[in-house]
Amino acid sequence: MSEEWKKKLKAYYDGNLSEEEADEMEKELEKLDMYQEVISEEVGGETEKEGLPPEKVSEILKESVRNARFSLISYVTMIILLILPIMTMASYIYYGWGNRANELIDVAAQTIYITEPNVSLEEMDIEEKVGLFTLDVSMDLYKRVGKNDIKLGDWVVSYDLDKPEFPERNYIIENPPEEIPYFDDKKLYHPDAVVTNSENDPWGTLEKLPEGTVAEVYVSLRELREPQQMADLTEDLDVEWRWYAIDTGLEAEGKSLEGGYLPPIGFPAQTDPDAWSPYHNQQPNEEQFMQSLKFLEKYEEQAVRISHAKWLDLDYRIDHIEKEGLYSYGGVLTGPVKEILKMKDNESVRQIQIGEVSLWNW
Repeated sequence: MSEEWKKKLKAYYDGNLSEEEADEMEKELEKLDMYQEVISEEVGGETEKEGLPPEKVSEILKESVRNARFSLISYVTMIILLILPIMTMASYIYYGWGNRANELIDVAAQTIYITEPNVSLEEMDIEEKVGLFTLDVSMDLYKRVGKNDIKLGDWVVSYDLDKPEFPERNYIIENPPEEIPYFDDKKLYHPDAVVTNSENDPWGTLEKLPEGTVAEVYVSLRELREPQQMADLTEDLDVEWRWYAIDTGLEAEGKSLEGGYLPPIGFPAQTDPDAWSPYHNQQPNEEQFMQSLKFLEKYEEQAVRISHAKWLDLDYRIDHIEKEGLYSYGGVLTGPVKEILKMKDNESVRQIQIGEVSLWNW
């Protein structure tokens, strides 16, 4: 006990401290009383007259501090253990309320179907995981080459509340697409668009492939056609259309309203027998395509982050289609290489680009 503290204590007893200083001293004395109680309990009956050695007092005080710290840690741990299940339950309620989780899964799925040519999903390969106000949607992506669906890889779309991060894309194919493709990497061209990759020779490449192979080919046309008329181009060929690219008023320039790369949008040429699919066989694909566009318009920020794009301009594109009608400028087909080569002399075909190639499975 310091001399200064003793003087202050004496002044307290003499009534020479201010009211504020007296209150502070009383708090200090209360602490000393509490320490004395702890010491009395620890020594188990030793009288005040006998006194305690300094070593014993120090040991008792250290033990008291340790007990206080342990109690604090226990209380904090208990609170955390109580909060964690409560927050987890709140997360499930958040994503379950109003069918929110299913809507966010639909955003990811429908974005893929309209912006990824000839790419499809399987319901059994879509998994969701709810965290603390986060939702991870894992999807395996497939592409039809010949008669088989080959796996491209998988995407993981992570939502914080309802805001998606950029997808984690894991491809297992040899030439995966760029995150944001360059103009020169385009595979589909509008009849009025300038072709920027005309130096390559896709027809020559097809001719060099073995006869017993099948291929996926991106076909650009010289004129717009209604989707129902696309089959007329290949009616004498043993090939199958898989996806139609749709004119939305921006494809001639090939740029978004802001001037950046604009991905093609379209819809599957074939219906899906599974009722969960965005393009099931209960409605024409053209109608389901327009429903997809209007659904994604409400979630355009999310759809842009999920797609290989910085803009989608869905309001403009929807308005154009509703005014001008639904027309295709090309699409994706697959079949035996020898059958696809027969399109070389078709005057309606402006250009082709080769996608995936596989051994014979037709």
